[in-house]
This record gives sequence, structure tokens and C-alpha cells, in this order.
Amino acid sequence: MLLPADTRAVLYDLDGTLVDHEHAARAGVESWSRALGLPAGQWQRWLTIERKWFTAFENGEVSHLGQRVARCREFIGRAELSDEEALTMYEDYLAVYRSNWVAYPDALPSLRAALERGLTVGVLTNGAEEMQRAKLERTGLWLDGMIMCATVELGAPKPQPESYRAALEKVGASAGHTVMIGDSWENDVAGARRAGLHAVYLDRTGNEGTSISSLDELVWP
Repeated sequence: MLLPADTRAVLYDLDGTLVDHEHAARAGVESWSRALGLPAGQWQRWLTIERKWFTAFENGEVSHLGQRVARCREFIGRAELSDEEALTMYEDYLAVYRSNWVAYPDALPSLRAALERGLTVGVLTNGAEEMQRAKLERTGLWLDGMIMCATVELGAPKPQPESYRAALEKVGASAGHTVMIGDSWENDVAGARRAGLHAVYLDRTGNEGTSISSLDELVWP
């Protein structure tokens, strides 16, 4: 897919785009479930809970830490847990999640290609900067010149328009000269386009004919 000739900056999503979040999350859930004494096969239930509460965060209904607390309470079925207790228990999941971070094979070549062409490269992610920066560093994806745009610190998550505006300010580019690339239609394509950015939908399953299935398909200006 040929990107616009006047592209000056590119914003990558992180989870599901550069790093295999599902692989790490599945390992975390399976380990946590065993530790909690839950029956096997909790993955689909976890996905439902994760999507429910992360959507609430994206809609501004709970904080980033608040969605973690809510996920923990619902997953283990203990609504009476204090915030501190829930976050402490959630660390058992996060420890295994962190140890299983892995980059997609096409991620590093894509980042390098964008930087080599003189583009400003940012990572616009719905997460906290400390974890998301660590994720990039441990997987070898954090390169000199890249700019972290973590929405917890930006003050508004995707697809809220303020998140894209704040990211554009950080990368120093206008919406019309910036391309957003990611695996979420709402967060990385629809929301970005409403904010005036160009956007590319990454569908790694290859099921969507209007998308790319690999970052290798990007043709840089």
C-alpha cells in the first residue's frame, strides 16, 4: 500500500500492531488461572472482560488503573476487593504477561524503513508510558528518534479526538501530513480519520480486503 507522497509523520499503534499482545496475554491468563485454582479454558471469558473494561476506559468511564481493578474483580469473582488488593493480585497476571512480550517479525523493519526515509515516527498507544516504553525496549523496537505518545499521559485515549491532537503536537506534524497505522478499526482508522489523519488498517488475519495483513505491505513515500 503506497502512503501519501506528502507524508511527514507516521503514528503506529503498539499492541496487536508492533507487539503480539494476544500471545503475552494468553500466557498471563493461563498462568494466573492456575494460580487462582480456576478451571482451564478461561481465555475467551478473559477477552470479554478485558474488552468490556478497556472500552470503558476508552470512553472515559474509568481510569486506566480503574479498568485493571475492575478486570481483576470480575475475573476472579470478588467484587469486595479494595483497589489495592485487586491491583496486587493483578500483578500475578502482569508478571507473566511482561515475560512473554514478543515483537511481530515485520515490526522492526517497518520502523527502520520509516525512520530511514526521514519520517517522524511516533507510537500512539492506549496505555501508560512506563509499560509501553518497556514493551518496546525489551522487544528491541525502541529506536533512536522515535516518540512515545502514551494516552494515559496525553490525557485522553483513542478514539477520543484529543488523543490524536496531542500526539500530533508531540510529533510536530499536521493531521493531513500524518498516517496512523493499527489493528483497531475504531481506534486506529475511524477515530484517526475523524481527526483528519490518513489511516491504514492492519488486519493480520487477512480477512479484510480493504486492509493490509502485514507491515511489509507498506510502500513508503
